[in-house]
Amino acid sequence: MTLIEAKRKIARIAMSDLLGCSEAPEGMPDNYPFNALKWLDVYPQEWHDELHDTIVYVYHHEKLPSE
Repeated sequence: MTLIEAKRKIARIAMSDLLGCSEAPEGMPDNYPFNALKWLDVYPQEWHDELHDTIVYVYHHEKLPSE
C-alpha cells in the first residue's frame, strides 16, 4: 500500500466515524467515535503526520479531501 492509498482509506474511515459506522482495525478495541486514530497504528510511523492531518481535515470539514 502506498501513502496515497493509506490517506484515502484513513479519510473514508474518518468519514465513517462522523457517520457513526466506523470499525477499529481487526484485533484492536473499538475506539468509536475515533476509530480513524486507531488505524494510524496499522501504518508506518513515518506516515503518521500526513495521515493524522487527513483525519483532522475530515473531522473539521466533514468532507473527504480532494487530491
